[in-house]
Amino acid sequence: MTDRRVRSWPSISGSAKERSSIALRRLEDMTRLISDWVWETGRDGSLTFVSDRIIESLSRHPVQLVGLQISDIGRFVDASGHEQAPPDLKKPFRNAHFEAIGADGVAHKFLISALPRFDQVTGQFAGTMGTAKDVTDLHRVERANARLADAIDVLQGLFALYDEDDKFVISNARFRVFNRQFANLTVPGSDFVALLQSEVEAGRYPATTDATAWIEARLSRRRAPSGPFELNLADGSWLLIDEQRIPDGGTVTIASDITDLKKAMSALQASANQHREFASDVAHRLRTPIAVLRSSLDGLGDTETATALKREVDGLTRMIEQLLTLTRYERLRPEPGALADLHAIAVETISNLAPMAIRDGRGLELDGATGSVLVNGDSGAIVHAVRNLIENAVAHSRRGAVVRVVVDADPPAIHVIDQGGGISPEARPGLFAKFNQIDRRSFGTGLGLHIVNCVVENHGAVVAVDGALGGGTVFSITFPSSAGTLAASCGY
Repeated sequence: MTDRRVRSWPSISGSAKERSSIALRRLEDMTRLISDWVWETGRDGSLTFVSDRIIESLSRHPVQLVGLQISDIGRFVDASGHEQAPPDLKKPFRNAHFEAIGADGVAHKFLISALPRFDQVTGQFAGTMGTAKDVTDLHRVERANARLADAIDVLQGLFALYDEDDKFVISNARFRVFNRQFANLTVPGSDFVALLQSEVEAGRYPATTDATAWIEARLSRRRAPSGPFELNLADGSWLLIDEQRIPDGGTVTIASDITDLKKAMSALQASANQHREFASDVAHRLRTPIAVLRSSLDGLGDTETATALKREVDGLTRMIEQLLTLTRYERLRPEPGALADLHAIAVETISNLAPMAIRDGRGLELDGATGSVLVNGDSGAIVHAVRNLIENAVAHSRRGAVVRVVVDADPPAIHVIDQGGGISPEARPGLFAKFNQIDRRSFGTGLGLHIVNCVVENHGAVVAVDGALGGGTVFSITFPSSAGTLAASCGY
């Protein structure tokens, strides 16, 4: 057996005894300095020394452990935590997994390394000395990370995390499958820009005349996220992408396949269009026979029966006209550059309705702004909405009352104020529903205020209902202060 030299801590001067004393003191200091606890056994495997560090790990004093076997303190396990036989103390080993229960009842995990000692003269096994590193906290972190990775992996959508430099950190299985042709660009440290460029070059997205500009626009949205957005792919599928920045500057990307939803929405829209066209066609076809019927009723004179029939036919005529108006305004999309003057609309509508109001014993009054109040919108549609509100107000004001129309400039708005019986707060939420026949509009078709709501929504405006001072109701339509691109949103 190879001779082993006695090792001692270096010393410049002093006798062998003094150098040994210094070396021992230094060894004791080192055992106190290192975070691992140090242990030593005799030739029978019983502990002859344990450093004080074990107190911090297991809350057990070394004196309690001297004379015990290592296996009396805990158990050796494999990397998965299954118990296994203790290692041979006569052979060196490193980072063996070990578990022990502390005095507080908490399980701790250690990595134990050891080196056997042999008698220099006889070569006989003399014992083992080693260290034990407490890796309990590290194990908890690793388990937490593993659980997080498992949780991410089972997410239904695509998930990816990039760091502050937009370098890939982690993703779930669906993200990796989706990008399997770019597998070399979905590994830790790979760059998002490189992945995006490769996707464009591979034709993943619809062809564009300026790929560079498209990529830059996509990156600009990524750098300053403003909420989920839809992205169509060249194969006809669609993704709903939500990108969010996290506090350390990284980016989380979550994407869901919404292809089936888009197809369903397209089918629903097509069905809605068919229903609109059907309603419009039916209404057009009914116009002529109803006009003939009304003409025939006029020939019956002014009998009570004839008058009642005329009233019913007139109501039917009005409903048909309202249906035609609804099918037109549900699909209304005001042009971005189209301007409507609220003051001029109010003047025109009041002028046209004044004879009707006077005949019914009511008055109309214009107040507020006297100059042009311009908004982005369709003048004809807004005129129809304001006309409906004024007609309702006239119908529900008492005889001799005045209906006021007020135009505001900042923000742009039109208010119609009647002197009727008012509308209870409970009835207001459903006021604009299609065919909603509450008391206030029981004489009508149930479509007038719904048309108002369609016009308002498709102009990006807001309609509100409130009580008026002294009784009555105030209908207010408030428009955006600045014009923008408006999309039809009423109906389906």
